[in-house]
Amino acid sequence: MRVPHLWLGQVAFGLALSNAACECSPAASETEAQPAAVPIAVSSLRHRVDLGPDEHALGGAEPLVTIVVFSDYACPPCARVWKVLEHLVEDYGDDLRVVFRSQTMPGFGDGERAAEAALAAGAQGQFWPMHRRLYDTMQFDRAALKADAEALGLDVPRFLDDFDAGVFSGTRIRHRREAVALGIYFSPVALVNGRAVVGFRDEAAWHALIDEELLAAQARLRQGTTRADLYAAIMADAVVAPIEVDEATAKQRRALAERFKAAEQPPPQRAEPGKRYAVDAGDAPTVGPADAPVLLVAFMDFECPFCRKAATEGIAELRRRYPNDLRIAYRQLPLPIHASADSAARAVVAADRQDQFWAYAERLFAAPRLGRRTYAEIARELGLDEARFLADLDSAEVAHVVRDDLVYARRLGLDATPAFFVNGRYIDGFRGTEALAAEVAAELAHAQERITAGAPRDAVVRAILDTEAIPPTEFPSADLQQ
Repeated sequence: MRVPHLWLGQVAFGLALSNAACECSPAASETEAQPAAVPIAVSSLRHRVDLGPDEHALGGAEPLVTIVVFSDYACPPCARVWKVLEHLVEDYGDDLRVVFRSQTMPGFGDGERAAEAALAAGAQGQFWPMHRRLYDTMQFDRAALKADAEALGLDVPRFLDDFDAGVFSGTRIRHRREAVALGIYFSPVALVNGRAVVGFRDEAAWHALIDEELLAAQARLRQGTTRADLYAAIMADAVVAPIEVDEATAKQRRALAERFKAAEQPPPQRAEPGKRYAVDAGDAPTVGPADAPVLLVAFMDFECPFCRKAATEGIAELRRRYPNDLRIAYRQLPLPIHASADSAARAVVAADRQDQFWAYAERLFAAPRLGRRTYAEIARELGLDEARFLADLDSAEVAHVVRDDLVYARRLGLDATPAFFVNGRYIDGFRGTEALAAEVAAELAHAQERITAGAPRDAVVRAILDTEAIPPTEFPSADLQQ
């Protein structure tokens, strides 16, 4: 079996951070003597790891112990850890939950490709079968991943579309950023109700730690905390700080931090503010007259505070000022830094399938927190068919709408929200209502010149995009596969 080079660095860190064995040789046979279990010496310090509404997790929905695992598919010790964890889920049932997090090394494509393949399979409800298969085969080229998709009975064209377009690179990057915020530049690392465990440990050692955490959790339940609120209550007392390591490892961690920092640089090919691009509404929901001479296309993230401000202040005011001359469209651009952005995008698209996009979007921006419970509550408030809404929220069709907008944004080189295109002219960010209104006024005057010259009102936007704007074939990242 080929051992990817990435693991060599991870082994060094695993050995530096723990006394656990991370051997490169084949696993010892069952007849060979095995070392006795060593209790896990784990700090009592708990580190905050928030969970989103759409996690890939094994075990109970309201557990007593939650283990968040940062791992890499190109890491053999990670494979061994996951086998142990799956056994633990069988042993503890609903009392244990194990949550996946990807942690990949910048510049090593094997792990990055594998993580995105697992997430792409997850979009078709096959995350865990793909997860296990990737660790079994450790073959991560495109042909091998396609074969995995075929073996699992996935919609292979859809899988390859999502994989080639990098639809799930945002999730992978978000996981990496979460890891870096915790000082995790290596794998495997698990956080057990927030307590860090580095490297491989055997089942007996894991049982000792989990049993300890079960006792602590049961004490909280006796004090009145519900199972549903338990993890949030534990995290409320947790710290936002890097995990503790010794000085030698800290030095190596600082060196790795430079590589990770370089990987976070924005893409070089991006839309340029002030230039005009042929960005239209497509099939996005719109509000305003169909024949309006000005079209504002907004790429929005419902977890972005700047988008919230733009929507509730700027766009709301524009709708009042230009009721007859402005049409507004929202396209989805959930950012990787926001854990709930993707699910929120799917929620508002699901509401659109019952003709309630704009009312739902307004309430979603006003919601104090995002999550499935909130999405369902808003649906009920608006009188939607809740069962249909929840089915749409989880449907492939709704996921495709978000995916298509995301790919469109990537082809434009967008990496921040809000992003506005006013008759194609790009405005990056929201700088206040009056600044945005001035852009609309200028475009309205420009459109009026065409109308005065004889252009039909309902054809002005299309004419401007066709004759004055950079066409889609020349978008900054137009060569991105779809």
